[in-house]
Amino acid sequence: MRVGLAGVCLVGFLMVGCNESRTAPSSLTLTPSGAVTVSAPTTFKAVAVNTGGPLTWSLSGRGTLSATSGEWVTYRPPATPTTGETATLTVQTGTFSATAQLQLSPPALTAAQIPGLTAPVDVRYDAWEVPHVKCAQAADCFAVQGYLHARDRLFQMDLLRRAATGRMAELVGPLGLSQDVQLRTLFTTRAGERLGDALARNTDAATKAIGQAYISGINAWLAHLRASGAALPGEYAQLPYPITAADIPDWTLGDMFSFVRLQQYSLSSTLDEELNFGLFAAEFGGADPKLSVWVRTQQPASEQTFTLQPTLAPTPTALMAAGGTAGVASAPNLTGWASSLSSAAAAMAGVRAALQPLDGSTGSNNWVVDAVHSATGKAMVANDPHLSLQYPPNFYLATLTSTNPADHLDVTGGAFPGTPGAQVGRGQHVGWGVTVVGYDVTDVYQEQALANCNPLPAVPPNTAFCVLFNGGPSPVLAYPIAFKVRVGPGDAGLIDAQTLPAAQRPPAVVAMVPHHGPIIKAPDAGGKALSVRWTGHEDNTQDLSAFLGLDTALDVAGAMTALEGWSTGAQNFVLADDAGHIGYYPHALVPKRPWVGTMPGGQPLLPWYPLPGDGSAEWGSGVAADNCDKSGAVEPAAACWIPSAQLPQATSSAAGFLATANADPVGSSANVVGPFGVPLDPNGNYLSFTWDDSTAFRHARITERLQALTKNGGLVSQADMESLQGDHVSRVGAAFERYIAAMPADATPNATTAAYEGARAVLAGWKLGGFDCPSGLLGIDPVLSPVDTNPVVAGNSAGCYLFHEFAHQLLPAVFEDDLGQAGVPFAPIPAVKGMLHMLDNPPGSATPADQSFCNDVSPAGATTTVTCATQVRRALVNAFEILYAQHGNPAGGGWVWGRVHTFQPVSQFPLVTLGYEPGPFARPGGAFTVDVASPSPSGAGFTFRSSANVRHVSVMDPVTAVVRMQLPGPEVSRPYGVVVGPDLLADWARNKYFDYAHGDQILTSTVATQRFTP
Repeated sequence: MRVGLAGVCLVGFLMVGCNESRTAPSSLTLTPSGAVTVSAPTTFKAVAVNTGGPLTWSLSGRGTLSATSGEWVTYRPPATPTTGETATLTVQTGTFSATAQLQLSPPALTAAQIPGLTAPVDVRYDAWEVPHVKCAQAADCFAVQGYLHARDRLFQMDLLRRAATGRMAELVGPLGLSQDVQLRTLFTTRAGERLGDALARNTDAATKAIGQAYISGINAWLAHLRASGAALPGEYAQLPYPITAADIPDWTLGDMFSFVRLQQYSLSSTLDEELNFGLFAAEFGGADPKLSVWVRTQQPASEQTFTLQPTLAPTPTALMAAGGTAGVASAPNLTGWASSLSSAAAAMAGVRAALQPLDGSTGSNNWVVDAVHSATGKAMVANDPHLSLQYPPNFYLATLTSTNPADHLDVTGGAFPGTPGAQVGRGQHVGWGVTVVGYDVTDVYQEQALANCNPLPAVPPNTAFCVLFNGGPSPVLAYPIAFKVRVGPGDAGLIDAQTLPAAQRPPAVVAMVPHHGPIIKAPDAGGKALSVRWTGHEDNTQDLSAFLGLDTALDVAGAMTALEGWSTGAQNFVLADDAGHIGYYPHALVPKRPWVGTMPGGQPLLPWYPLPGDGSAEWGSGVAADNCDKSGAVEPAAACWIPSAQLPQATSSAAGFLATANADPVGSSANVVGPFGVPLDPNGNYLSFTWDDSTAFRHARITERLQALTKNGGLVSQADMESLQGDHVSRVGAAFERYIAAMPADATPNATTAAYEGARAVLAGWKLGGFDCPSGLLGIDPVLSPVDTNPVVAGNSAGCYLFHEFAHQLLPAVFEDDLGQAGVPFAPIPAVKGMLHMLDNPPGSATPADQSFCNDVSPAGATTTVTCATQVRRALVNAFEILYAQHGNPAGGGWVWGRVHTFQPVSQFPLVTLGYEPGPFARPGGAFTVDVASPSPSGAGFTFRSSANVRHVSVMDPVTAVVRMQLPGPEVSRPYGVVVGPDLLADWARNKYFDYAHGDQILTSTVATQRFTP
């Protein structure tokens, strides 16, 4: 029995007890617990036993919790954990608690392979998804950069690569065929080779190796897409035909160099402008007074300021200063050429549409301040290059750092995906900014085709026809070209373009004038043809090498040496190094034209018009005619191009700063004038007729502010640099307001008097506010943002709005009827310059300007005499009445500029819209303000489509570098609204900078890491 009783008691104990009450011990456990490495959202679970209370959670340190009570919680780490950062997670119930010590670590992304790497490469990503690449050899950095570009911006790269190589129709179908024809024509060398392939063949070995590394990274990503079956970026799904990774060919060196040349073409060729000037001259004749208004080189009178003379001329005390009398306008006799010019201009318009993403629309600014004039004690650089606003943006940000000291690679900046290195930013020791110069590096030639090639004893077998040159026939060569067109999916969907119906077939050859360039208009019945010569046709230049040398330069002097190789697409390079020096060097090939302004055959040779192709207007001087025509050979630079020493440049400035804004850098637009109004630089060289922005409004404003900051020993701060990039004072508005304010009141009141005086009052109030152009809103939503009720802001917003409506009413009314007669499109820069010239120099002044543009011309050609004063008054009244009808009395606060002044980025391809057209967003600024946001003066609305593609400010401190940046969109192409990290586009609209990590700062800004292996 004892045994039995014992057994019963044991059983009872297991059940609860044997004559005694027992309970389970109280406990609280946390899983996971202890030291926990956290690199992503992590879930924690608590289990409480007999604790007698609810579970509560708390956090010490950065990060967030999904809840504060319950059995489980998710911890989300901060976006930017610092190295070694920790946090403590605590769960508590009653008197019990448990903790986990969180070791915050950036998340590691999936490793990737790139064949050819010499060693593993680590990439750290910050909160803005900017990759920071660290490698053992520079080539490895460039290989990873190519991979990242392709991974994050494949559609953008693929589209522009196909445009550059004339293969757009292979992607988008017949829609792209006409532009393929034009770009293949323009991008064929004089020896008949694809331009990009020739450049790749002729580049130096070191650059070729970097290029090969870069495209190996691109092709590694393409191989991954094909092998994995991963989805292509969303843009591809909106194309006319299904596209898979198998339809995207590997990149070649020729593709990369074609892409570089495409950028340079968009930023340097003046083909469109010269064709249109030719059309204008063909309509209005060689001595029509309209020429001196529309085709003019001079800056507006009050904007006499130049990069190499960084002082601002005093504002004239009289109503207006003289508009300039630099030469007598003239033009060659182009009678009979209008049809050919019109056809060529229409064809080139398609090319311009194809280049929209890279459109160098006027508006870029940059400047440097030396250490002596800097509040930081270090030199500083600022840049905001101006291109079309695309989504995703044109630039891609990255840092590239090689641990090999011999490489000197530690670059922080932005590049066009499709090119290695950085086009904007700073290197280990040198920072720089770029804006387009506007050298005249393009000439259109009037070719006279001959019925036969006699008396030549022999002609090449591929001769298409001959042209008259140096008194005799010269063969025009025919080089075959072929095109494919996509009409369906897969390989079967690509067909030979020659199988299309006859009306759609492209030409099978490019006709090439060996001593000029490609034929862009075939001979008409009278044998009239047009060819074009552009410095970008030179296929032995080392432009990419020059930029890579700039990325790794040790000082300003070394940067200028590297830029000696920059030949095409001239850029105003402003430079600053970490020793405090500054410099300026817009190097490029600029042809010698010793004949400019002469009169062979009684016709003036003026290179901004089409030139005779008979041998009288060839590039080079004092040498045989073909010495500047040897495509692929080493050309005699001294004979062909203006010497480097005679190009604009500076290694210091007495003012303490150097600034550019696409304007005349040397003063040739006002100070030095040759025969027939040819602008010459102080060395007697012809460099350009119009530069890229000959108004100089932006350069004058930058100069004005920097002069004020440095006056009497004043210093420029980093904040000043950023403030100046965001400056939206309208100097063009001030120029017109001076004239409007001096206009007389109505002698006899009439129906429009109230509108006339009301408009002048609004503009007078705008003047008191400093001609500023704020949006007038407290946010960036043009519809929902509340109005800024500050009276100065409201007055400036109303004044800016009225001025731009006035410009819309005035400039097209004055110019479009006359331009329509010639088939010339409206253009804002010559319209603004021409209008101010007429207003500055009215009848009865010392230097009266022709006023005939102000007459009204009917579609039938009938002319009604109208004075310019009447046109101004009419536009002013119309503008006031339009705004009054829409918004009521201006004193009511409804004239809000930001409600109508908006931007909306678009995809690189017009048919891609869904998810890739964010906005619209309201912005301050306006026409020719430093913070460029120029709505077109012609057409309805005030949207603008191009602006700063980055805003960059660097303080060149060798120890603690400061790099500030803005980017108008995400690093990674994805539909807008799919947000990962901060919204860079919205920040750009707010003019909000972020700290761009450089050097040691990269470690503390990392939120994710990734390794690349061979």
